[in-house]
Amino acid sequence: MMGLKTLVVGDMHGQLKTLWDALTEEQPQLLICTGDWGDPGQIELADYIAIIERIPVYSVYGNHDDLTLLRTLKNCDGSPVLLPHGEFVEVKGIRIAGVSGIWAKSPKKPYYITDEEVFSIAQNLAGKDITVFVTHGCPIGLADETPKGTHGGQRCFLDAFKIVNPKVHLCGHLHKPQLRELKSGQLVLNVGTTALGDYAILDIDPQKVSVLKRVTASLSKAAMEVGD
Repeated sequence: MMGLKTLVVGDMHGQLKTLWDALTEEQPQLLICTGDWGDPGQIELADYIAIIERIPVYSVYGNHDDLTLLRTLKNCDGSPVLLPHGEFVEVKGIRIAGVSGIWAKSPKKPYYITDEEVFSIAQNLAGKDITVFVTHGCPIGLADETPKGTHGGQRCFLDAFKIVNPKVHLCGHLHKPQLRELKSGQLVLNVGTTALGDYAILDIDPQKVSVLKRVTASLSKAAMEVGD
């Protein structure tokens, strides 16, 4: 392993046990979250601080997050935990960028994001050699299958993926872990539901991203429910 060992989580919905277990077991160097830490009141400031003091964290927000609190969080080096729209953060040569929120036709809620906003953010990141692109919503047709077998992704996130052209696109929201490896060598990873035990371990360097491990516990639980 040559790059940064990175733990990818998402959709914790207030349940941090799997995240802490993975930090202990995997000993990663970086934590990336695809959003939905939990609604306001589900996770206390002290919980976030305990994680940030343990490991650098970069995150987008989804539709179940305390946006006010997330926007105040900073890593030990002063960098914001919440990835800024249209910009990137750089960690040992790895460039990480993201788009927060879920798609909607109009920005009626603070976690809604429109086609026009996603396009503008992606355009600002074009040609910037982004290594890791993080969204809560998913690119349509790529790692966007729902537990019911339908497709839950959006065209705007697919267009953004093409414009930003990252080594790996990380997403969540749909509560089903899945991985697509494209002919280009690019990866699209939906981490699944960390609240149900899902997470992934990646080896990330500026030129290459490899999946070291995927834990897809929610798929086993879903199969058991079907069996019952």
